[in-house]
Amino acid sequence: MICTKCGKNQAEVLISGKYLCTHCARSEIVKRFRKELSSSKFLDREDKVALLTTESFMDVTELIEKLLHNICKSCNLDISIYKIGEEENINKTLWKIMMKIREIEFKKIILPFTADFFLSYLIYSISTGNMGYLDLYSLIVDYSSKKIFIPFYSTPRFELLGFSEVTGELKTEDAFLNEIIKWASKQFTDNEIYHTFGSSINIIRLENRRRCKICNVIIESGDYCKYCSESFSHLYLK
Repeated sequence: MICTKCGKNQAEVLISGKYLCTHCARSEIVKRFRKELSSSKFLDREDKVALLTTESFMDVTELIEKLLHNICKSCNLDISIYKIGEEENINKTLWKIMMKIREIEFKKIILPFTADFFLSYLIYSISTGNMGYLDLYSLIVDYSSKKIFIPFYSTPRFELLGFSEVTGELKTEDAFLNEIIKWASKQFTDNEIYHTFGSSINIIRLENRRRCKICNVIIESGDYCKYCSESFSHLYLK
């Protein structure tokens, strides 16, 4: 199959229903990334930014760092990468990320989560009855007086395969989530669902849900989530 954009090269990557060669695929993602940066007004020309990641998302993290430097060549960006150890429960991993965001001095944070992760996490949340961190599904999230930018929240990992940094399928330390990721990749071969399922999160995520007073995660009862209760009882829960 020939690339539907340039009409010359062999198509290898499916992006928004279009089969593109790797060159055109990269161009499409760069354009999308630049648009998200511009519309969000997330960065200034001289900014300190923290990229928080896990081993599962190191490839996407490296791509984001590369795109930031390439798109803003004249900027003086100070980018630091923090790698968070993964847990067997994805919610514990996400909690550790949120705690790191609270801890570090940076006011601007970037997370490398992709649409395939969020779709699988939505199914995971419904299956376990724990809505957890569905609030992270957004381009910009405000948390602990800081701004979190998630540039690929509506872009699945396979749309990034035109870049050499991104290889293989997503695999976390959470075995149940991994099964959902595999199932979803087989069931949803039309990548348009990865750009449109967000409306389902908006229906589930009601504004009046109870929140943990520390990490702001959605909880069913009480004032604190399980992990904050275990970690901060000596400071907050007297």
